[in-house]
Amino acid sequence: GRGVKPSLAPSLNILDQVSRDTSIRRLLFCGVGCSVQALRAIEDDLNIEVFVLGTNCVDNSPTPEAAANFMETGLQIPSDSARGYEFMQDFQVHVKTTGDGYVKKPYFSLPGTIAEPSIAVSCRACFDYTNALADVSVGYMGAPLQGNARMDESWQTLTVRNARGADMV
Repeated sequence: GRGVKPSLAPSLNILDQVSRDTSIRRLLFCGVGCSVQALRAIEDDLNIEVFVLGTNCVDNSPTPEAAANFMETGLQIPSDSARGYEFMQDFQVHVKTTGDGYVKKPYFSLPGTIAEPSIAVSCRACFDYTNALADVSVGYMGAPLQGNARMDESWQTLTVRNARGADMV
């Protein structure tokens, strides 16, 4: 999970296996709002104790290939050199690259043709960027970006959403 390259992932696929394994009694699930919504819909059927650490979300690419295309075509950065990227409060995409490299590119300098294939259709109708159904949500939304801070050095907001979240913290 180190580094963020926003693309949709089949993070819930493991739940069939988890539900059949009687040795599993507790689950920590980490995910974005849409995955957490799906998990909460079937949580009672799992018959295990579920803890949810949610992340804030902005947009995800529909596939890893679309994310790589966004990096290479939109940001002009080889995708294999990017360890992670985020759309930040300073209206720039922050990219952490291999080694100690770091690049910032203004959103509005990106070619218009890169947006549609880079954002999953499901993300265009999202209503839960802050992950309201998680026990605890974490992300940079609402956190100050001080000066010329980098994505990996900036403040994060931690939102405790319920008693279970308070216990987790």
